[in-house]
Amino acid sequence: MWLGDLNYRINLSYEKTRDFISKKQWSKLIEKDQLTKELEKGVFHGWSEGELNFAPTYKYEINSEKYYGEDAKVGRRIPSWCDRILSYGMGMRLLRYGRTELKFSDHRPVTATYMAEVEVFSPRKLQKALTFTDAEIENEEVMANLGPLYEF
Repeated sequence: MWLGDLNYRINLSYEKTRDFISKKQWSKLIEKDQLTKELEKGVFHGWSEGELNFAPTYKYEINSEKYYGEDAKVGRRIPSWCDRILSYGMGMRLLRYGRTELKFSDHRPVTATYMAEVEVFSPRKLQKALTFTDAEIENEEVMANLGPLYEF
């Protein structure tokens, strides 16, 4: 798992980004999302992310539902999906990916639920393997009969 404020941005103007957010046109935002582009190029080979079907998680006014910059006098930040969760490798199945509406920060936290395939270690097989002599270990037939030290 790789998660946190990865600080990737959306390469659009503030106004265009806000327009797409108001229409919930996430696909238009995803087209300009920096991390999505890098994943497509293979920069983080083997890493994957769930579908971004929620509003950008940054930057909000604290304790508010308003994005920072709705008041132009305060300054503007283009809303972005800075907060991400990525997984690596096989055996991981994403069940849910989304954001949580906690307002104590200028970010909205993201959450993910995965089902993970794990190997179950077999102490009995390990103990058996530890009793072999060097000569037995070098004998490929003995090792083949032992089988894996884990079970699925």
